[in-house]
Amino acid sequence: MVQVNAKSIDAKILKVILEKYPIDIDEIVKITGLQKREVDRALKGMESRGWLMLERLPDKLFIRMKRFDFTFLGRDETQRKAVKHKGKDRKKKKIKQNLLRDEHDDEMMYA
Repeated sequence: MVQVNAKSIDAKILKVILEKYPIDIDEIVKITGLQKREVDRALKGMESRGWLMLERLPDKLFIRMKRFDFTFLGRDETQRKAVKHKGKDRKKKKIKQNLLRDEHDDEMMYA
């Protein structure tokens, strides 16, 4: 099993390849928004690691996957926790404290 950092360029490219397989380098550039030389450099690195194979045709460069067992490490956007705003909770606590103080003051007055 190959572990890839989820925020790396390799991960972006691999996710596109795994979703739309077979694919050529021009489609990857369009989908990811990366520059062609960045994608080409990353693909050459993945080829040297044995993850995929590049098939050069006269007019296109196609990618053939050798492995499909990738694990993406790191947090995705969907894994982030929602931010809790405490402003509402503070208002509720103040109201409760004021109510408790009022009741307490009344008891002291009649005791």
